[in-house]
Amino acid sequence: MKRFLILIIISIFCLFFTPMFLFAEANAKQRLEELQQIVDKNIGIVDKSMNLELLQDLGKKRLPKENVEAAQTVYEATEKILAEKNISEEFRIWTLKRKIFVLILLAYEEIPRYFPRLVAIIDELDGKKDFEILLREAEQHVLRIGSVLAVNPGVDRRVAIDLKSLADRMVLFAKENPGPQADILIEQLFSRISQIPQLNLRDKRIAIVAPIFIPYFIESNRKTVAQSLIADARRALLPGHPMLIAGFDLDGKPFNPALLKNKVVLIQFWGTWCSPCKEEIPDLIDLYEKYHSKGFEIIGINTAVKGDERAEKVKQFLAATTFGSKRKTIPWLVLHEGIAAAQNKNTVTKYYGINELPVLILIARNGTVLKLHPLPSTLDVEINTALNAIELTPEEQSMAETARQQQEAKIDQEIQEQLKLIEKK
Repeated sequence: MKRFLILIIISIFCLFFTPMFLFAEANAKQRLEELQQIVDKNIGIVDKSMNLELLQDLGKKRLPKENVEAAQTVYEATEKILAEKNISEEFRIWTLKRKIFVLILLAYEEIPRYFPRLVAIIDELDGKKDFEILLREAEQHVLRIGSVLAVNPGVDRRVAIDLKSLADRMVLFAKENPGPQADILIEQLFSRISQIPQLNLRDKRIAIVAPIFIPYFIESNRKTVAQSLIADARRALLPGHPMLIAGFDLDGKPFNPALLKNKVVLIQFWGTWCSPCKEEIPDLIDLYEKYHSKGFEIIGINTAVKGDERAEKVKQFLAATTFGSKRKTIPWLVLHEGIAAAQNKNTVTKYYGINELPVLILIARNGTVLKLHPLPSTLDVEINTALNAIELTPEEQSMAETARQQQEAKIDQEIQEQLKLIEKK
């Protein structure tokens, strides 16, 4: 009797609930089919009018509204499909591919919302063969958008990009996908860095990427690019390190570095043709007269890279030219790069990659660089602070000088090793 009752209960359960399960399964199948139709319909709209070349200039060119809305519709539909528990692996891959495709577009259109999602899905699927080609394309867009955000955060400050991590990711992509595509991405990054108008910000970014890209350029036998970046790195990494100052004065006499010992020094790279250089000279003359007796020195380095900048012509220019309302001549020592270049010697300008003028570099009493590209508005305060820094005892000065020389030798050795690697390639 007991067994009979159990059978009746089971029969009743099956009678009432089996149709419900079947209905739920049929309903889920219908829902997935509808979502698939939504994806198919809208992906066609996206694919038909989506021109990724328009996306090169982030934030400047927009795609048609209907195109973006179609991409958003596809994205939302794929999210719903992937949330379903019982979908086949084939259908999951189909859905993910379409999700990645529209995320590429949406990452340009709504950076804060979709760009991190594109990065996350690329990292999640990294190494999966089913997505290899699509992920390679998506990664290029991530690197392109990331380079804009990292170099110019003003495009969208809601998304923070670490430039070092981006450069590491870019090198990894280049090694895994050698060819022009990776080279273009790296060139675009450098182009954006070189277009930063503030020299100090530009050099800060070069200081971050140079140690990452130099080994890559050497390994890929890009000698010219590597040599140029090494020079940029020497300049960008100067703060806190000694600066090599060498050359000849306008009479052809070798410069004696001992003249700068225990002095605060301002280096000015300039040219007679450079209007901004000449505009800042009156203020520099005022600073020289104010602080020279207290241990402040200025060294001018004429780059001799444009026009008729022969030493004799520069000497005539200095003798005949006065500056400012008080009509004063330049009172400090001027070195001339053309003399060293004529003797086939490496110039300071070339050594530190000085490609535009004017460039100012402030050096502390111990010979280490205090500031690259100091602002004219703060230069007075910075010189005064450096001059009034706690003076070292003779023993401390000797130790600082030894440390400076060791650091100088270390930097030079590292540079020479990098150059040897280039030559071997």
